[in-house]
Amino acid sequence: MRNLRVVGLALAGTALLGCSLTAGTQWLGERGATSEVNGTTDTVPRDEVARSISGHLSLPLIPRGPRSVDCARDLRAVEGARTHCTAHYLQGTGRGMTVRVIRVRGGEITYVHDAPHR
Repeated sequence: MRNLRVVGLALAGTALLGCSLTAGTQWLGERGATSEVNGTTDTVPRDEVARSISGHLSLPLIPRGPRSVDCARDLRAVEGARTHCTAHYLQGTGRGMTVRVIRVRGGEITYVHDAPHR
């Protein structure tokens, strides 16, 4: 009976570790977001871009994401358009990143950001 309990705990631990690795890999690999374009200005407001990036940089179970993200300007609805954003962390450090539009379809754009760097 004790052996069954040990085997069960080992299997549960292995499954939990596998799910955690899969979720972490997916989080690291997915740095894209899709937003609706403001029809008047043909841009996505910089506050919305910043909110999206902040969500990508925060892990669900580990509150170590940035305390805020600021973007230099609105993101134009043109493939290849770029803006610069800065993630501000609790330690007082700011990490810059580039946000780039990769697809424009109708009233939506898809954009990605690179990893935060100094």
